[in-house]
Amino acid sequence: MDKHLVWERKRGLSGQTVTNKTSIAKWVYTNLTAYVLVFPAIILLVVFHLYPMGMTFFLSLTDWNLITPDFNWIFAGNYSRMFTSSEFWSVVGNTFIFGIFSVGFTVLLATVLAVVLDEKLRGVRLFRSVVFLPYITPMAAIGTLWVWMYNQNFGLINWVLDFFSIPPAPWLAKPGWAMAALIITKVWKVVGYYMVILLAGKQNIADSLYEAAKMDGAGRLQLFTRITLPLLSPYIFFVLIVALIGSFEDFDLLFTMTRGGPAESTNMIIYYIYQHAFEFFDIGYASAASSVLFVILMLITFIQMKVSKRWVHYQ
Repeated sequence: MDKHLVWERKRGLSGQTVTNKTSIAKWVYTNLTAYVLVFPAIILLVVFHLYPMGMTFFLSLTDWNLITPDFNWIFAGNYSRMFTSSEFWSVVGNTFIFGIFSVGFTVLLATVLAVVLDEKLRGVRLFRSVVFLPYITPMAAIGTLWVWMYNQNFGLINWVLDFFSIPPAPWLAKPGWAMAALIITKVWKVVGYYMVILLAGKQNIADSLYEAAKMDGAGRLQLFTRITLPLLSPYIFFVLIVALIGSFEDFDLLFTMTRGGPAESTNMIIYYIYQHAFEFFDIGYASAASSVLFVILMLITFIQMKVSKRWVHYQ
C-alpha cells in the first residue's frame, strides 16, 4: 500500500515537472520571439538617438574644435560662456517668438480649415489636396520660392501690393519684416498637414451630438464651442506639441531664406548651433547649445502635458 502511494506521488510530481518545463519553454519562446522582433528597432534607437545624445553631452564638456583630434576637458565652461552671452539669449528669444506666433497661427488656421472643409461643399476634396500640397514639398524648395516672392524689387507679393497702390514692403531687408516673412512661410508650409489631423478628429465626432444640440436650440457658435472644440482638444494638443517642437528645428527654412539676418534678427537656436559647429568649428560650444535645446524642448513638452489636464477632454 505504501509503495503504491509513493509511486502515485512520484508520477504526480513528474507530471508537474513536465507541465512546468512546458510552461517555461512557452514563456521563453514567447519572450525571446518578442525580443528578437524588437531588437532591430532597439539597435536603430541606440545608434541614431541614444548614442548621438550621449556624445553630444560628452562633447559639450570639452573644447574640441573639429579640426584637431585633441581636446581639453572644460566641464561647465561652455555652459557658463553660453548663459552669460547676450547673443545666446537673443537667439533664444527669436526662437520663442517664431515658435509662439507660427504655431499659434498654424493651429488657428488649421482648426478653421478643418471645420470648414468638413462641410459638404463642391470641390472640397480638391481644395483639401491643394492646402496639403505644400507640406510634401521640400522646405529648401519652398524657401527658395518665397525668397523670390518676397523680393523687394520684382517679387510677386510686392507686385500685388503695388497693383493695389500699397507701398512695397522690405520683407527680408528689415528685422521685423524678416521674422514676419519666416512665420508666414512656415504657416503656409505646414498648415495643410495639421489641417488633415484636425479634420480626421472632426470626422470622428458623432453626428448625433450635433443633432441633439440642434434640437435643444444650439446655434453654430454654440455647436463649435460646446461640442467641436472640446472633442477636438486631444487632436489640438497633439498638434501643439508636434508643431512647437518642429518650430524649434527649422534649419532649412532659415538657411534658404535669411541665414539669421538681417542683423541677427532671425537667428534662432538651431541655426546658432550650426554656425558654431560648422562655421566657427566650436564643436564643444555647439554641443552645449544642442543639450540646452534638448532640455528646453523637454521642459516645454512637460509643461504642456501638465497644463493639458485643464483643457484637453477625452471621450
